[in-house]
Amino acid sequence: MPARVLSHLPTPLTAAITSLGAIAASAAIAATPAPGAAAGSAPDAAAEAAGYPLFGGKPVAFERTGNKVVGIYVPNWEPVELIERVPPQNLTHVLYAFLRLCGPGQLEKDAAKCVGRQDFEIGTGPVDARFDAAFQRYKQRAPHLKIVASIGGWGGSDPIFHLAGDPARRAVFAASAQRFLREHPAFDGIDIDWEHPGNNGAANGVQLGSPRDGQYYAELMADLRRALDALTAETGRPYLLTTAVNPMDSIVGKINFKDAAKPLDLVFMMSYDFYGMWSPVAGHHTALRSSSAQADDSLERAVRNLETAGVPRSKLVAGVAMYGRGFTGVGQTRAGAAKTGAYPGAEGAQGYREIAGRILDAKGQGRAGYQSVWDPVTQSWSLYHPKLKLWMGYDDPRAVLAKGRFARELGLAGVFAWELSQDNGDLLNAMNRGVGNLPLTGAAAQEPAARAATAAQKEPRR
Repeated sequence: MPARVLSHLPTPLTAAITSLGAIAASAAIAATPAPGAAAGSAPDAAAEAAGYPLFGGKPVAFERTGNKVVGIYVPNWEPVELIERVPPQNLTHVLYAFLRLCGPGQLEKDAAKCVGRQDFEIGTGPVDARFDAAFQRYKQRAPHLKIVASIGGWGGSDPIFHLAGDPARRAVFAASAQRFLREHPAFDGIDIDWEHPGNNGAANGVQLGSPRDGQYYAELMADLRRALDALTAETGRPYLLTTAVNPMDSIVGKINFKDAAKPLDLVFMMSYDFYGMWSPVAGHHTALRSSSAQADDSLERAVRNLETAGVPRSKLVAGVAMYGRGFTGVGQTRAGAAKTGAYPGAEGAQGYREIAGRILDAKGQGRAGYQSVWDPVTQSWSLYHPKLKLWMGYDDPRAVLAKGRFARELGLAGVFAWELSQDNGDLLNAMNRGVGNLPLTGAAAQEPAARAATAAQKEPRR
């Protein structure tokens, strides 16, 4: 999962506001727009059809009429109160990021969590206890909600490389997962975010990975499924086993999903970060459609890759990015454009909350010199500053509506996002509306809205 994003946007005094084009999730692929081309002047059909202000900047309560997954990652480095600002019926799944594993590959900062723990057991600390208590309170308002504990992540996956190929080590881990779920009643399952079988990207300065990791992945999932089923026999409570996966073929092709998919309940496709500061060229990092027939850079291609690998569509959950990634020195707003560097900020990224607060107006139009650009090829929105040659691809609420409709039309399980603290309400609202959930009205909407407003007042300013 992406690193925390808390950077600031450049906002020069000049303004170049452009009108917006209509979005259609099923539109045929059209020609690439001219470099820096802004959206057309047609009315914004997506906003008109949503039934609430798309760029309202606050949560809207929804009725779960779409019968789809709406999930979100909640990171434990953000305030525990954040979850309380979300109307409880707006979520079906919460993924808690992250639990950490002890032993070889553990992070130095997790040493205190691992005191008295065996290698390959889950380590917990005070922050995990605080979130468990908050989740228990939240589930009193949302008894339907499933909360799963995510293990791994970009910086915390190294121990998985050390345990996955050893049956005895997997057994220690599986028993530890059972114990965690017994001791933390707010949680309904385990999510494995192994980044990535075959290659850890040297996230912690040590290169790890084996050609056998794809098979070990399947064996790990099978062992965890057996452990969770045994726990169900003990408690009478069903438990979920999910995974988050980079959906590019270079990763998916290394994993034995024909076996791994069977014990899994859901597969969260991290259909974002296709481009970033590491890329030799610029591109939209979380587009719906691919930039070309060959490009492996979209949600559309992610579904194809995982379905080909053996994962049923009904288990696939489409990814939404609650942040943008951008570049400097860009003269063309399309994949493959030359760049000179990363967008100003943390790893060239910016949370949607700050994007909306600084360079979008109430209609989703760019301001402070930025243009809002619609690309009919990738069916995505981006922001471009022609004077500064800054370009950022991000998930606009209109794009998220399209992703939700895409998930519904293809029979996917639903949608999820990374991560809660980066949203101001707009994107989670669009996730709900996109999968067919309807906004609540009248008295039914008042209690969730009041709770959200109270929690927002407690939230620290950023």
